[in-house]
Amino acid sequence: MARKTKEDAQKTRDQILDAAEHVFYRKGFTLTTMADIAEAAELSRGAVYGHYKGKLEVATAMAERVIETVSPFQLQPTLAALGNLKQYCLHEIRSYIEPSSIQRVLFFLYIGIDDSPELLQLRFAWEKKRITQIDSLLKQAITQGELSADIDFDLISLYCQSVIEGVFSIIYFGSLSETQRWQRAEQLCEYGLQRLSMPLFQP
Repeated sequence: MARKTKEDAQKTRDQILDAAEHVFYRKGFTLTTMADIAEAAELSRGAVYGHYKGKLEVATAMAERVIETVSPFQLQPTLAALGNLKQYCLHEIRSYIEPSSIQRVLFFLYIGIDDSPELLQLRFAWEKKRITQIDSLLKQAITQGELSADIDFDLISLYCQSVIEGVFSIIYFGSLSETQRWQRAEQLCEYGLQRLSMPLFQP
């Protein structure tokens, strides 16, 4: 029997992770079995176990692979910092909604896991990247004079995160038509971020 090359092994691992992405998205972590993954990958269970010890190892490798290959957000040089922040918010919301590998993995990490520490760490790492990008754009907005230098930075950072999560919930779980959803998403992000330039209410 011919020996498998490293390329063959990598191809098999990719085949397993591609299949796992769809199975975990559909069934969640708890209900998924290694047999489910093997069937979806059109491989024997032995072939899957030859590469991964169990479904937690498969899920971790699947999520890491996708997150590591996500392209960073590209700033638009013609926009000021808050304009780029709005585009970033929309970019993030699309990542959670439009069918793709990152959408399936994020759905799994937020909805489909059972609080496994390894998977929670991947979700926290994704959220840290999001916070870092938001904070970078907010600092640019302060430098460019779009926001006051004495603004409560931690508060507005949390507020921007709430804009992303709130608009996502409305667009994803609401009853808007396909033609309306992204028009409304842009409007909601625009209105939400306009609040950053308004004085903070003092009771």
